[in-house]
Amino acid sequence: MKYDNVTRRDFIVSAAALAASATVLRAGPAVADSTIIDAPAAPAVGGPKIIDAWGHVSLPRFMSAEEYLALMDANGVDAAIVGTAATCPDLRELSRTAVQFGDRLRAIGMPMGRSPQERIDCVTAQMECGFTGIRLQDELIAKEPGLLDIVGKAGGVPYLEGSQGYKVAASLLADFLDRYPECVVSATHFAGPTDPAILVKDAAVARLFRHPRFLVIFSRQGYMDQEMLKPWTRAVVELTGWDRIMYGSEFPVALWRDETYRSTQRWIDVVGLTPTPEERNKFFYENAHRHFFTKRRPAKLIDPKWSRTDWKTDAPVWLFVKKGVDLPEASHRKIMQAYLAQGGDARLGSYRDYVTRLFVGMIDRT
Repeated sequence: MKYDNVTRRDFIVSAAALAASATVLRAGPAVADSTIIDAPAAPAVGGPKIIDAWGHVSLPRFMSAEEYLALMDANGVDAAIVGTAATCPDLRELSRTAVQFGDRLRAIGMPMGRSPQERIDCVTAQMECGFTGIRLQDELIAKEPGLLDIVGKAGGVPYLEGSQGYKVAASLLADFLDRYPECVVSATHFAGPTDPAILVKDAAVARLFRHPRFLVIFSRQGYMDQEMLKPWTRAVVELTGWDRIMYGSEFPVALWRDETYRSTQRWIDVVGLTPTPEERNKFFYENAHRHFFTKRRPAKLIDPKWSRTDWKTDAPVWLFVKKGVDLPEASHRKIMQAYLAQGGDARLGSYRDYVTRLFVGMIDRT
């Protein structure tokens, strides 16, 4: 590397990756081959049973199935529901997850494609291969509602992402639930937080949120505006009770915001929600178990033709988003692997502190 042309960002990225690589090499081949399921971990003791209703498994941006299982074991988590994003459309890793680890992990796919027909074909292939459901944006549902029927006919779950209580697709989603009485709809990231008045004033939104098979996942806790999120959350809990809400960590993305796995679980207490022990068990475990883990869809590996990296949305890893640096995926993966291999937050403290120590150690050695 010619240092006279290197920016400060390039220097930080290269230095962190180099420091993490040295840690990986010292840790041995179990880390180097991207499989850390045998890494030392300190399991959670005395906590509630937990199912993580939203996390990310796909490579290279997120985590492998084995890495996610190791994370779960380190934090006393029984099972998880995992998916991916347009920035990492690795359907093969998700399909492998469903085939090899379907007892503990459920896979949520996504509607990849450049055209409506490509998305139809891609969603159909995923449901035929045993995916539990498909991650759908509310605006895409409004434009291409037929995707819901592909999921519904397969007995799958629309896993939603959107804003304003899914106003643009609320009627379509409520109609879907009426057409497919065996299906549920799961809403990630608090189901599109906005002014709670929409839950009363908008008839379509009110109908959707009152439906007994509309589920809301509390995820992305540390990213959102807390002053907006708190009243919205209280309004949702008042409407749904504790029977239709679930916990999600959004790992490893939560890690990028300097959250720990346990801090995502403590959020409901930090904001002043006061569930009873029975309600807490419903939130962390019972609701997700009842809807997702009482039966298992037969799974087979998806055809390699759906490994379409050309459909990827390019984006850096937004590490420590409020005050951070953008990292290339390959560089970030080296850092994340070293951190998780040494026990993650259960042993090392926060991810931000760990990365800081990499830099400090590098400087101390110069």
